[in-house]
Amino acid sequence: MKLKYGHLNLSLFLILFLGPNMVYGQEDSYEINLEQIIVTPSKIEQEYRDSTQNVSVVSSDDIESKGALTVSEVLDLLPSLDIVEYGSVGALKTIHVRGSTPSQVLVLVDGRPLNNPRDGVADLNEISLANIERIEVLRGPASSMYGNSAVGGVVNIITKSGTDTPQTELTTKFGSFSTKAVLFSHGYKIANFDYFISYEYLASHGHRDNSDYLSNNINTKLGYEIGDGHHISFSSGYFNGELGTPGTLSAQDLDDRQESFDKYYDLTYKGSFFEGQKHTLKLFNKTDRLEFIETFNPLDKSAHTTKLYGVDGHYSQQITEEFRTAIGYTYQNNRFNSSVSGKKKYNFKALYSDSELNLLDWLALIGGVRWDKYSNFGSQVSPSGGFNWWLWDKLKLHLIYGEAFRAPTFNDLWWPSGGGVAGNPNLKPEKTSSGEVGFTTYLSDNFNVDFTFFKTRYVDLIEWAPDNGDIWRPSNVNTAITQGFEIEADYLMPDKLKANFNYTYLESKDLSTKKWLRYRPRHTYKLRASFFPQPQFEAGFTTRYRTKVFTDPANTAILKHYFLMDLHFSYDVNEEMKIFFDINNLFDLHYKEQNDYSLPGRAFYGGVKLSF
Repeated sequence: MKLKYGHLNLSLFLILFLGPNMVYGQEDSYEINLEQIIVTPSKIEQEYRDSTQNVSVVSSDDIESKGALTVSEVLDLLPSLDIVEYGSVGALKTIHVRGSTPSQVLVLVDGRPLNNPRDGVADLNEISLANIERIEVLRGPASSMYGNSAVGGVVNIITKSGTDTPQTELTTKFGSFSTKAVLFSHGYKIANFDYFISYEYLASHGHRDNSDYLSNNINTKLGYEIGDGHHISFSSGYFNGELGTPGTLSAQDLDDRQESFDKYYDLTYKGSFFEGQKHTLKLFNKTDRLEFIETFNPLDKSAHTTKLYGVDGHYSQQITEEFRTAIGYTYQNNRFNSSVSGKKKYNFKALYSDSELNLLDWLALIGGVRWDKYSNFGSQVSPSGGFNWWLWDKLKLHLIYGEAFRAPTFNDLWWPSGGGVAGNPNLKPEKTSSGEVGFTTYLSDNFNVDFTFFKTRYVDLIEWAPDNGDIWRPSNVNTAITQGFEIEADYLMPDKLKANFNYTYLESKDLSTKKWLRYRPRHTYKLRASFFPQPQFEAGFTTRYRTKVFTDPANTAILKHYFLMDLHFSYDVNEEMKIFFDINNLFDLHYKEQNDYSLPGRAFYGGVKLSF
């Protein structure tokens, strides 16, 4: 792998020189919380130090420090994650992890899949910031546990629950492009019963003609403790979003509109009958309706409704102090009713198992396998294995290998013939084999550095291209490889400084043409920091630098590199009131992340948060 030494030297300088000076120049210390609980890698609660995979954890406080309007702004700061935007607030935003496509990243909300079987992509606009307790992002293949779409990684949104102390928050935000946001949440736990409700309103005129946006997002969560060690919860929500779709800059369409209606239900039971035992049963349903209006007079409208029904059961048992094993079952039924494609459906069922063996408290071995059976293309087996090796409680080495897959979507399979486009019902799933090796070192109580090398090989990639009759249709044609490394450093000092720097080097190539894959930047730098000159005052900034990307398979067209900086300021007037002010795109850069789609220039936002 050929590296540009200027980029690598800058990364090492920031980590090895800037980092230690930030930390050791202060008298206070803050211990990195290796005991924090995460659930995504194994579907059960475990300490962060026990995970064999790279997991980034973003808390609700981190989200507030960013001053974000949407969850995509938060995810865009994490290592090896690239959020590609097609416009301002409400426009399509897609997730790429380590060079994956958006449909190869599984997005979950409390373990419930958000990816739409219609196109395989998760709509990040459906996720309300008012409802998030934390975000866990697992980078690398996870199909041995989660199955379809967990090729590049898993983004798991953990929502809030009621607490022993009643909590009510009201946030109002307004700013450039006539943007207005209102977030309300309230939660409480009374004896064995807990509840949490949230509402989010977001509206903006957008930075282009016909790019306005309006959404309403309502979520509820009810829970009940059934005796000792048993808990049942019921979640539901409704989202409605309406936006203008102006199209590309070179072919604008100022009357196209899009509206989405989404609702979900989720019933979850968690319990334990015996010591060392944990089991979960989840029933879920999600309905998504997407409407496109091409013209109003005469009315040219299409509607696409997707319904997803599923059940997921997981049982884990600590056999001995050193050995834990688990089994699980998943069933999902996907239905599609489109005014264009007609009615289609398919289902799948899966069995999976994983085990973990801890030796001498410094070596952990893990292994897992999952079998999926689809009604439309057959079976798929996804194994994985790896280990954690702790040295002197200061250095953790990890290695993992896994195989993953992505099933064809409704659009891939059954897009109707006509207009020069057609689906392909004979498609096979995309498959990958992936490995990573890395280390994390905790140089002090408040400074750590993480380095991971990764490599993934893709086969049977699904690519849309014209056939011999000039009909655009998908087929399994490409073999590709992505490889690179990521470096991340954290600096933590209470009441003074929080900082994170990460750098990703990525090579993504089509092995048949030897060309770079589109929209995969080779170098990406990200830095975020928050300073606390006074206990009640916070000043923070985030920066992102991304090198050029190719926009065509022949690598003849590019989008230029860009550097962005955002600023965030907040002041706690008292325990109940906080005021804040944000500047996005400080230098008013005119840039693009998708060819022929412009993004907003400098924007100002301010607001108030009330807590009572």
